[in-house]
Amino acid sequence: MSYSADSDLMEYQPYVFEHGISEFALYHTKAALDIQRDVKALWLPLQRTLIDPARTGMNRLATDSTLFDADNLNPEQWVKASVYRVLFAYILPRLSASVGGQGFLGMLGFYEKAYGKEMQSVFDDGLEYKVNSVYQKIFVMPLAARLRQMR
Repeated sequence: MSYSADSDLMEYQPYVFEHGISEFALYHTKAALDIQRDVKALWLPLQRTLIDPARTGMNRLATDSTLFDADNLNPEQWVKASVYRVLFAYILPRLSASVGGQGFLGMLGFYEKAYGKEMQSVFDDGLEYKVNSVYQKIFVMPLAARLRQMR
């Protein structure tokens, strides 16, 4: 499963196809796995909606896959993050090595920052996660509530 495709990539950086590479499908799949890993590490421990039925408290393990199912993420919410991830983690490093040029390295830094900002934006706006067959916006707990949980 991937959240973006080459057609999405064309909207942001159409010139990447002008360097002898006709498709980046594998990179879109890798980016989706990267996003899922980041969601598990950065969002899952900070929310309290997905509570482990075997416990009375919130999940404190970012790798607890019994609570998180990537298929429940709304794929439309991750298109932009996926494009940014594909560009900075996979395409631009490859192009900078094969084609050369500082321009690619500058863009790599730009898209890496854009990816982090987009991930934070999704978390702040509420991550859309399917609960009982309906997408619900799930927010991270406020800092005060997280600090109380840690006591």
